[in-house]
Amino acid sequence: MKTGAFAASLPGLLVLFLLTFSAISPVSAQFSLSGEIRPKAEFRDGYRMMPQPGSKPAGLVNQRTRLSLLFEPESNVSLGVAVQDLRIWGQDNTMGTDPSFGIYEAWVELAVRENLSIRAGRQELRYDNQRLMAINDWALTGRTHDALVMKYRQDNGSELHIGAGFNQREDRLFETHYRLDNYKTLNYIWYNTDLGSATNASFLFLADGYEHPDNPETLYVRATWSSFLVISPGSVTLRLQPAYQHGNTSRGQDIGAYFLLGELSGDLTANMSSTLGFELFSGQDHLDPGDKFTAFDKLFGAGHGKNGFMDYFTAFPAHPQNAGLFNPYLKNNFRLSDQTSLNADLHLFFLENNYPDPADPTRAIDKYLGTELDLVLNHRFNEFTEVLLGYSVMFGSESMEVIRGGSKDEFAHWGFLMIRMSPVFF
Repeated sequence: MKTGAFAASLPGLLVLFLLTFSAISPVSAQFSLSGEIRPKAEFRDGYRMMPQPGSKPAGLVNQRTRLSLLFEPESNVSLGVAVQDLRIWGQDNTMGTDPSFGIYEAWVELAVRENLSIRAGRQELRYDNQRLMAINDWALTGRTHDALVMKYRQDNGSELHIGAGFNQREDRLFETHYRLDNYKTLNYIWYNTDLGSATNASFLFLADGYEHPDNPETLYVRATWSSFLVISPGSVTLRLQPAYQHGNTSRGQDIGAYFLLGELSGDLTANMSSTLGFELFSGQDHLDPGDKFTAFDKLFGAGHGKNGFMDYFTAFPAHPQNAGLFNPYLKNNFRLSDQTSLNADLHLFFLENNYPDPADPTRAIDKYLGTELDLVLNHRFNEFTEVLLGYSVMFGSESMEVIRGGSKDEFAHWGFLMIRMSPVFF
């Protein structure tokens, strides 16, 4: 979270930026300043893994403070800058001097033509349901990329984005070795369009390249193809998302993996809506692995909440031990008032493929991992302030002990209280 001495001057630079552009006539430009303060208290006694006998619960409060500036003149140039402070309450003493501000976003966008623009710099990349490319807003840090993105919007509302990124860790004079656990190259194409009055479709192609950890001269590229289809013929909505990965892992192994999401949602009553769905991540058969790597990687997609709020399965393919995951779920939203709602979600977890039993590696463990229940109460005080109170319970199996650790005989639960204030100052 520490970013060096230069970061300490960021608040002063923001003030200077604000004073400079606030002097510009509102006729020639639009300047907006928004912020976010998000303290979140957590009680952890089974979060991410089941407790061990004799283990003690953890408690902590983390906080994100973000300030975002957006400058949009009537000419063909706009820019955005966002800084944030990330901290665990108490990580610094009360008279600490270590700086903690850092750049979250910093981009400039050029309008080449009326429907065509190019954005360059550090920026959020989010598409469709954010399953493969997300801003990971629940995480304290969030997620941004250093990228160049071309955006084209047709008059009928269809959109085409073409993005690229090339990463380097240091200011080099020769060679381009990138010794960091991150992609070195990123290229993607995203297209969204309406297929009739009740159907919307998106298509995403993404290629990310990684240096071989032992041979930086070699770059291996993984390709992911995905489509996202939303069909809303009436009071119900159907969502389908198939995806396929091929290419090579960072060590050169051939990839052949897939993902499938299916959801059906609608209003059951005037104050209740439900979503019945599933997610399927292909996995490796550890008893007969074969030559290809068949565990699907969710790339830069959202983690928290997709497969339960307790985050047992957010990093793919690592969290299910490369064996894949099948997660059927039922999500319900109850509108208690105009300001208050309650979400009640039920998740079932199964391995998609075989994983060896530690007691007998020649046979596979049972594929059923566990059941999770999530409750989240959301109350909105005003248009920019909301309070969320959540409580979750995991009922894990012996197989969950093998895959994620802990003991199924211990009560695994987790709770949080979060205040999110996101004002637009002007």
